[in-house]
Amino acid sequence: MIFLEKFLLPSENRRVYPFRILYSKMLEIVSFAPVTIFYGSNGSGKSTLLNVIAEKIELRYKTIRNSSLYFNEFVEKCTFETATRNEKPLKIPFNSRLIRSEDIMESIVNLRKETVKAENKIVNLQNLIATDSEDGVKYKLMGEKEMKPAMENLNKISEQSSNGESAMHFFENIFEPDTLYLLDEPENSLSPQLQIALKELIEKKVYLFGCQFIIATHSPLLLSISNATVYNLDRCPTTICNWFELENVRVFYDFFIKNRELFEKEDNKKISFRKRKNI
Repeated sequence: MIFLEKFLLPSENRRVYPFRILYSKMLEIVSFAPVTIFYGSNGSGKSTLLNVIAEKIELRYKTIRNSSLYFNEFVEKCTFETATRNEKPLKIPFNSRLIRSEDIMESIVNLRKETVKAENKIVNLQNLIATDSEDGVKYKLMGEKEMKPAMENLNKISEQSSNGESAMHFFENIFEPDTLYLLDEPENSLSPQLQIALKELIEKKVYLFGCQFIIATHSPLLLSISNATVYNLDRCPTTICNWFELENVRVFYDFFIKNRELFEKEDNKKISFRKRKNI
């Protein structure tokens, strides 16, 4: 599903942010797919472009973006087009939002606070059960009654104990059907395995639940999202590239090819061990 179809940037060269960054990309029109990715090295402007789009289409966001005196002026000069259905322009879904890596870290911090709160409740209940006051029996029964749900709640929170697991839990619970999401470097805190899980989750939300995603990333695993349109902001002019052509991806590829013998040697050890085990 496509809600946002095109975004037009002003071709105005001024030595102020964000004009100076985005003008140098020679990118005047962005045409969106169900998944559109802005790729580039640090300082390439991919997050700036995401922020401009979010501000122009009035998306919700939690954390404060980088800004300047001229940011709003730049945004005002931008225009956009939504997709049409039955010859009528679609509206950006109400629940659409921009999600930054800071939002994910905030959810992780909040989860830690919930964990401490749940642990403190367990300690208080244990003290209640062990009380020797005149109403000890009454407090003991109260404590035992509340202990089981309190332990279940703590165990549920503990399942998302690591930063990566908590971040993945955040994504699994926030995506709604038929919604537009802008994601700024969502791979932060995620292991390679969880980045693949996020990739598959995004693909599922696009093709089964009608979501649209616009993502700023340099993660090779997210760049390989099926049928994504990838804008390479490291090139001038900005061009659409295949994910496997990108410099950041090639760095990983060249590194693993250079060390291919080590991987093959390790694989041979595992095969040999399994054969001996089966004898």
